Amino acid sequence: MFRAADLPKVIENSQFLLLLLEEEVCMDRVEEIVKSIDKTNNICYICLSRPYEDIYSDMKNRDIDLSRFHFLDVLSSHYIEMQSNENCTFINSPANLPVIRSEISKAIRDKKCRVVVFDSITAMLEYQGTSKIVRFTHDLLSGERQENKILYLVLKHGIIPVEENEKLVKDLVMFADMAIDLNSAANNKSIEY
Repeated sequence: MFRAADLPKVIENSQFLLLLLEEEVCMDRVEEIVKSIDKTNNICYICLSRPYEDIYSDMKNRDIDLSRFHFLDVLSSHYIEMQSNENCTFINSPANLPVIRSEISKAIRDKKCRVVVFDSITAMLEYQGTSKIVRFTHDLLSGERQENKILYLVLKHGIIPVEENEKLVKDLVMFADMAIDLNSAANNKSIEY
C-alpha cells in the first residue's frame, strides 16, 4: 500500500512517474510534490494547463523556493508575444513538440535541472493526439531518463473528456515506473495504477 508520506522516497527511487490529481486540489498536491523533491535538484516545470505568471504567483504565495525552478510556458506566447527571462522560457505553440523537447534539453543542460515536471500532460490532448504524446514521451525518456527524473501530472477530470484521459494514462503507464493516484494516497488507500 502506498502512503502519501512515501512520496519523497518514491520520487527519489523512480525515473518516470505518473501522478494523478483531481483538478480542485491540484495546486495543493503540486505543493506536496515539489516539496517532496530533493532540495538539491533544480526543476524544469512545463506549464501546460496554466500560464507561468499564475503558477509562479501560486507557488510564491505557498512559500515554495522558486530559485531552483526554470519554467517553460507553452500557453502565454500562443496568444501574445512574451519575452523569455531568467526564470521562464516562453514557447510560442503548445503543439510544437520538437521545440518543447529542445527547450527541456536546454533546461537540463544549461539550468542543471534534474527533475522535469509536466503540469499537466493531459492538457496536451487539446493540441495533440494520444499517439503523438506517447511518442514524445518515449523520445524524452530515451534521451533524458538515465540522469533525470520525469514527473507527469495527470488531471483525472477537467476539460479533456474522461475517455481520452484514461487512454493517455493507459498508454503512458507502459513507460512509467509507477502511476499514483494522489487523491487516494491522502486517504492511505492502495493506489498503484
